[in-house]
Amino acid sequence: MKCDTCGKEVKEVKRVIVDTGYDRTLAKALYNCAECYEKKERAKKSAKK
Repeated sequence: MKCDTCGKEVKEVKRVIVDTGYDRTLAKALYNCAECYEKKERAKKSAKK
């Protein structure tokens, strides 16, 4: 599998599509490696503060 964010070949990718007040079900699906996924989660949590 390939990370849509960094392009790295990995065994597993993750995708989160639903969060409180945030619905991306109609957006283009982006699948991320663990590193990119964690970066996005940290950025999302930082933005909420």
